[in-house]
Amino acid sequence: MGGFLRWRFFSTAKSLITPPFQPARIAQESYRRGRFAPVFRQSLAAFLDAVLAERERWSLWLPVGLGTGVGSYLALPVEPPWWLAPAILGAVLAGIVFSRRTPGLRLALIALAAVAGGFVAINLRVLTVATPVVTARQGPVLVEGRIVELEARPGERPRLVLAQPAIAGGAVAPAPRRLRLSLDPDMATQGFGPGDMLRVKAILLPPPGPAMPGAPDHGRSMWFEGIGAVGYAVAAPERLEAADAGSLARWRHRLALRIGQGLAAPEGAIAAALMVGERGAIPEATEENWRAAGISHILSISGLHLGLAAGLVMFGLRFALAAIAPISLRRPVKKWAAAIAILSAGAYMVVAGMDVPAQRSFIMTAIVLLAVMVDRLAITLRLVALAAAAILLIEPEALMTPGFGMSFASVTGLVAGFEVLRPRIGAWRATSGDGWMQRILLALGTILVSSVIATVATAPFAIAHFGRLSLYGLGANLIAVPITAFVIMPGIVVAAVLMPLGLEAPALYVVGQGIAAVDWVARAVAQLPGAALAVPAMGQGALVLFVLAGLCLCLWRGRLRLTALPLLAAAAVAWAVDIGDPPVLLAHEEGRAVAAPAGDRLRLLPPGSPGFVVEQWTERLGLLEAQILARESACRDGLCRMDLADGRSVVVIARATDTLPCATIVIAPRTSLPRRWDCEGLKLVIDRERLARTGSFVVEAGEGDRLRLISVEQTRGLRPWTPAYWLGEH
Repeated sequence: MGGFLRWRFFSTAKSLITPPFQPARIAQESYRRGRFAPVFRQSLAAFLDAVLAERERWSLWLPVGLGTGVGSYLALPVEPPWWLAPAILGAVLAGIVFSRRTPGLRLALIALAAVAGGFVAINLRVLTVATPVVTARQGPVLVEGRIVELEARPGERPRLVLAQPAIAGGAVAPAPRRLRLSLDPDMATQGFGPGDMLRVKAILLPPPGPAMPGAPDHGRSMWFEGIGAVGYAVAAPERLEAADAGSLARWRHRLALRIGQGLAAPEGAIAAALMVGERGAIPEATEENWRAAGISHILSISGLHLGLAAGLVMFGLRFALAAIAPISLRRPVKKWAAAIAILSAGAYMVVAGMDVPAQRSFIMTAIVLLAVMVDRLAITLRLVALAAAAILLIEPEALMTPGFGMSFASVTGLVAGFEVLRPRIGAWRATSGDGWMQRILLALGTILVSSVIATVATAPFAIAHFGRLSLYGLGANLIAVPITAFVIMPGIVVAAVLMPLGLEAPALYVVGQGIAAVDWVARAVAQLPGAALAVPAMGQGALVLFVLAGLCLCLWRGRLRLTALPLLAAAAVAWAVDIGDPPVLLAHEEGRAVAAPAGDRLRLLPPGSPGFVVEQWTERLGLLEAQILARESACRDGLCRMDLADGRSVVVIARATDTLPCATIVIAPRTSLPRRWDCEGLKLVIDRERLARTGSFVVEAGEGDRLRLISVEQTRGLRPWTPAYWLGEH
């Protein structure tokens, strides 16, 4: 009976496609006859038939299915039982086995299996990295732990991450696997490094949640790194035990210091970032200039750096071996060079810290070089899909990081774009010749097209994560990328070879000159009017729709690419809904930052900290700058007042007082208040107890004069990276 029904369904669907994929003609005919249901059936059948015809492209959607499963898990408001994901995956796999005679059903089950696989991967990852989270402020307490990361950015507080911390007195039980502490600038950190055992007296706090509802959850990112608490030292740290001089982390740190001492700032800090992946010493102003110019991707070790380094090693070694006739005439020196280039790329990835862009680049570079060893061409979309799937299975939480989305969006766009352009480039070379002028024009055209594709592909991620769009990134990349490819990276490879001999100074000088040239370009572009266009950040829904539209454009062929058009329209509408009206008020979970949008700027009550939260507010609202009101004019007798643009007012009670102020919104982060008192126009009261429950929040205008409070805790749910989960509320 089941076989008959399946045959009947597919024979009916097939009969509806006559001729195939002509929705306009079908709609016209159905309208004339007054029948609209057949339009949907015929269009759906035509779409399914076109998908079935693209069978060789199905594998490209594997990472999309995995990412859907990962994103679905992270979006859940509560933690699912551990057995749910394996049970779903097992049921789907069983369905695939028993659906061999039904191609449509089998295709749907295979797609569902990929989704379930992503769900299982992230669930296993959560169980693997699970660490307790500090639920409330603790301390001062004595903490002992071993340094695994040390970051000392110029002009900012040094930060360190301690592994396996021992907290005196059992103030935090069980203790997290790692915690991150910031130090006062005057506390001595000179001589400390990864691997040192420290004792420090510190205040411990829960990891920070999102700066506002819908913003990236930094606490979740820290939790996947094993960090269950943050805080700050109240006394200078004491070293209990020096690190093992042979540890990789210590060696990387010493190498970064050696590079920084060999070059002036900021060239030395940037060179250290490109060689060993330590970006902590790069001044914030320099990073801001590079972001505004659209070339900040050069600071992160990715495909550009790993591919260039591996290519230089392979070319140099092959050239050297080719000069030895007995070897080059009898041995496959090209394959030998490719094998050593793979090892070099792997070593570079390990030294650089093995972040997501470096892992993705190594996987792709290794596959390309393996293809060289077996005489195959491997720069295809399947290579990109394989690298994305591997990372989503190994570190599925990387899906939510800007680096994952931007790196794979740019690579997918470039490979798909040149897949289309390759025949046209070949035809142009056949008609115009292969002289040196044609080669120069081809190289410049390739850089231009690559920059355009990469800029368009990464624009949704830049807007969603940073609220910024670089207007002059195309021109800046046209200058910066060739300097990086032909000056900086060759110098880095030569410096790495000569460094064990202590002869790296000339190579580092060349690297420094190249970095100085790129930095000059970044500063010049950043000073142009409107260099970094501030735009309101889009929500996750709009970003997902933009990504799906881009994937349909890149992964499908023929008319199936037209499916990107309705997705683009839906994404634009979703983004417009996200922008809407700005919130009336924003407040941080500690109550030290209270702000309100006013025109193109953000007005804040003093002290307006933490600074990184204020920066996120400014970026996500698409504002140009943040302005902290003068304490003398805004604060008096422990009360700080700010008038809002719509005539409302907000008062923050900075310290205990017997006077109950009158305003539209009253915030008391350190005291308890009655819910109502005699005050005309009072709409909202947030005291210490309520702020502890809500975390950071925004206030939006409702119907009439009503106000609506939306808190971070409402959107985070009860997940293992939230303090509420560890309070026993789950």
